[in-house]
Amino acid sequence: MYGPRDSACATPTAVYTGSDSTPDGRQQPSHSFPPNHLKTFTTFVGLLRILLLFAAPAVALAAADEDTGYVLRPNDTISLAVYGEPDLSVLVRILKTGESSFPLLGPVKVTGMSVAAAADLLRKLYAKDYLVDPKLNLTVADYAAEFVAVFGAVRTPGQIPMPVSGRLDLATAMSAVGGLADNADANAIQLIRSAGSTTSFTMEAIQGSAGRTQLVAGDRIIVNHSAFLDKTVTILGQVHKPGPVPFPLKGKFDLINAIALAGGTTDLANPKKVSINRKGSVKIVDFRDLSQRGDQPYLLQPDDIITVPERIF
Repeated sequence: MYGPRDSACATPTAVYTGSDSTPDGRQQPSHSFPPNHLKTFTTFVGLLRILLLFAAPAVALAAADEDTGYVLRPNDTISLAVYGEPDLSVLVRILKTGESSFPLLGPVKVTGMSVAAAADLLRKLYAKDYLVDPKLNLTVADYAAEFVAVFGAVRTPGQIPMPVSGRLDLATAMSAVGGLADNADANAIQLIRSAGSTTSFTMEAIQGSAGRTQLVAGDRIIVNHSAFLDKTVTILGQVHKPGPVPFPLKGKFDLINAIALAGGTTDLANPKKVSINRKGSVKIVDFRDLSQRGDQPYLLQPDDIITVPERIF
């Protein structure tokens, strides 16, 4: 039977519901919890509710911002929730100084700290002077909109948002804008740091180890247009297509390739007496010998004037 016995003749305690009866009409007792067991059960439920109430902050902390390793930066908006202290919960923006203002604490510098480290700092500050064993949760409500700018001779110049992780390298930034435009100078790519320093790179270097150079918000990448854009050399005389020939954007152009782009020499040409006029200074070149050897190209410069004379019979 339920309940403790007070003596050898103690009888069970019962609660009559009035719903059951014996065949002779007498009420049938329906057994339930005795009063002292019911009291014990009620006390247990109350204690359980109290334990769950205190456990709630711990559960919430376990479910805190997944990106606790994110490093806070100016213009981030962060949310502080202090359990059991609604007046201390606040939504604040991090200022350019790196500080945010929190109830009771005032300005606290959090820039450069991970979310987890900033939460630990606030917990210690509140525990020091204001709260006993504070339970709090710090999350990033809105990430700062920060960019790296890429301008100049790229396919889609503009601003690249910094990833949430805060990590963006030079190669990734160049890829994000579609790479170099056709008129770019692949040897003149400048990285201007937000702090003011400038470093020059070649595209070849960026495709290698230099591409892992880490960028920060406010950095600018400027890809210069080729210095040879719209530059030409002029070829006159005994060639099939006399006139101006575009200078290659890469900046390297030799006499053999130039005359080939002009359609080559005619049958009346005297290839041994080709002249190159460079800003008034004229040099005679044996084009036939140069073509046969092919080991030492004669390099041209923009605005050179090449004349292929006619043979004298």
